[in-house]
Amino acid sequence: MRKKVNKLSEKVPVDFKYNLPVIEFTGNRRAVIEGSTGVILYSDDIIKINTRMSPITFKGRGLSINCISSTCVIVEGFILSVEFVN
Repeated sequence: MRKKVNKLSEKVPVDFKYNLPVIEFTGNRRAVIEGSTGVILYSDDIIKINTRMSPITFKGRGLSINCISSTCVIVEGFILSVEFVN
């Protein structure tokens, strides 16, 4: 017996399917985080963003939040590391 495969679910991107955040980097100077639910910590060298999955921490120098909306945050500055916290 063959199992029916829903072709629509095969075409859905993984981030939509599992409700994951999407992070887009421009070098190490800018990060766009889609799927954010708020800012936990904000300073010149650490920015911690809450997402539907888990918090994401950006460490660096001269960090700032350029733009913030209900689901998107743009972090700019000299990004040295990114940590995914469980």
